Amino acid sequence: MSIETWGYTIKKLRETKDYTQQDLADKSGLSRSLIARIEQGTIITPTPDTTNALAPVFGMSPGELSAFLYGDTTFRKTSDADFLFELDKRIKVLPIPIRGYINAGTPAPIEPIDLGMAWVEKDKISGVKKMDAVFALRISGDSLIGDKIANGDNVVIDPNPDIIEGKIYAVKLQNEFVARHVHREGEFVVLTSSNGKYERMKVEEAEIVGRIIWSQPPGQSH
Repeated sequence: MSIETWGYTIKKLRETKDYTQQDLADKSGLSRSLIARIEQGTIITPTPDTTNALAPVFGMSPGELSAFLYGDTTFRKTSDADFLFELDKRIKVLPIPIRGYINAGTPAPIEPIDLGMAWVEKDKISGVKKMDAVFALRISGDSLIGDKIANGDNVVIDPNPDIIEGKIYAVKLQNEFVARHVHREGEFVVLTSSNGKYERMKVEEAEIVGRIIWSQPPGQSH
């Protein structure tokens, strides 16, 4: 690939994330001036250190990013639309923002907090209708241990789900939230857990925030 093409590719990857050059610098650990030089085409080829730093930000391994930048000589961009279509096919791992904690035992408020990103294989959440609305929360508590969702795990929330009997949802009760299995009993909503030490909760009103569609143990990249 030409100098302009690999710098242009980095720029378009950045723009698909809605990142500024400073954002990309902060997330990758590279300097903003280096990012600018890359995008301007003044650096001939990316070094291993550069691809190692940038790859996780774009949801790729260093090898995948390297192949994407200069190893695949068959790829040529004809328009931004073509680029984004090709990019969507190539990116296998998505960054999902972790927006705070949700209690899996006793309902509690959610304090909005930036906990970084959960890196999720795209095919594991392929059934989501609106991917840009998906977010993650971090589990606090052990009421879902029987579902192999443990304290400290990250869970991905689909906020536009079909309500399925017995599935696990993030539920709002007045000003508190809890992650539980949801059931319907007439006019009531029943919240259950997979840990026998927690009693089921039967309430008249509950707001479904979203369905838990995937969980990730701490320290696991995807």
